[in-house]
Amino acid sequence: MPNQTTARPPTAARGDGSTGVVERRAVTVFVVLLAMVLAAASARGPVMAAVGIGFAGFVAALAILGRQRIALLAMLGAFATAPMYKGLAPSPDTPITPTDLLFGIAVVLLLPTVIGRPVRLPLGYVIGILLILTTGILSTVFSPAPVISALQFVQWLVVLVGLVGLLAVWAPGWRTVDLLLWGYVAGHTLSVAYSPIGDSIAGRSVGLTHHPNAFGEAGVMAFAALMYLWRRGESVWYRLLVAGCAAAAVLSVVTSGSRAAAVVVAGLVIMVPFVERSAVKGFVLALTLAIGIVALPLLLDSAGDTSALSRLAGTGDALVADQARLNAQNFGIEMFLEHPVVGNGFAEAIYVHNVVLAVAASVGLVGLIGYLMVLFVMARPIIGTHPNRRIAYLAWAFIAITPTVPGLEDRTLWVPMAPVILLAMNMRRERDDGDDGPDTAEPRPAIPATPATETHR
Repeated sequence: MPNQTTARPPTAARGDGSTGVVERRAVTVFVVLLAMVLAAASARGPVMAAVGIGFAGFVAALAILGRQRIALLAMLGAFATAPMYKGLAPSPDTPITPTDLLFGIAVVLLLPTVIGRPVRLPLGYVIGILLILTTGILSTVFSPAPVISALQFVQWLVVLVGLVGLLAVWAPGWRTVDLLLWGYVAGHTLSVAYSPIGDSIAGRSVGLTHHPNAFGEAGVMAFAALMYLWRRGESVWYRLLVAGCAAAAVLSVVTSGSRAAAVVVAGLVIMVPFVERSAVKGFVLALTLAIGIVALPLLLDSAGDTSALSRLAGTGDALVADQARLNAQNFGIEMFLEHPVVGNGFAEAIYVHNVVLAVAASVGLVGLIGYLMVLFVMARPIIGTHPNRRIAYLAWAFIAITPTVPGLEDRTLWVPMAPVILLAMNMRRERDDGDDGPDTAEPRPAIPATPATETHR
């Protein structure tokens, strides 16, 4: 039998033990310096002492669990806090939220893993981003408020390129994607559980978020994630868990009073027979809709004036909200007509209250074409044969809800939608490899996993 040798990881000790000695000395120096820093911080007051203790705990966890596990935990925490990211910040206007900090930690820890790793992004996504970058830079340079426009543009790029690109390069397996989406669902379910005792605005629930509409938007994305997660397990307890979380998501949509969220959830349900290609599901859906239409008057009578169903009927503050949205829409159209080719910059995009129109007003028609190309790349795979195509429900939910949302960089919407890029990358790889058939039940990651390059002691 021929001898089989296993390649040593780069960090493994050599035969003479020199590498291990260097590592032990480096760790010793780091621990001594850390102790000195913590001692100095503790002497400067209780706040700095608490910060020092927290940092020490992080270092200890890093040493025990390892870099990649801590990075995964940081990503999971970011997904779990994304449904209420502004509600957890000191103020809704705070530029950096706890979700951003967790993503920052994950990025730092994942850098040794992703640096130098090849990635094949879909061509449509790349062209779309190039169009957005070109028009965004031009519109910002010639904007009346270039500094503010640049800051807003960078915040948008953080999610449009940074977050989506991080998932693309990291390329976790589908089980990891499931875990991250379950983190998002768990975070929103916690927000729903808190909503009965939490604050409300004009009788509309906000949960742990900062606004009722944000609460409804999180419900939409959680519901779309659960439509994908439903097929990721077949046991009875798993399906009951998914159904319970989906009911909580629908409850958040209704109690938030968000009419757009209610319409989008209904639209996602209508998509099911087409995505599943099932006449039986179509018949069941039609029967359910018929029952719902008959029961709608009773539901409107029993619901409060601030629920989504009642606001769809025009009660409560619906008319006031409609007028405000109309004013914002007219403002966006006027901005777009001023510079329809390359746009006006991002300084006033927040006032448009419609992401699609805000993109057109900010980067013009050329930039809007790039943005639509990005969305097309993310949404198209739902009509394919990939076994995980249902994750694209998140892209369709994103596309449907954003015309009613003011923030281009809304983490509540972008975070759960970002993993859809992995599906688009898988489909491109299958086309490049000439494989038109369905993948296996547990498809490969978008990029083959590389062997571990570090040892944990």
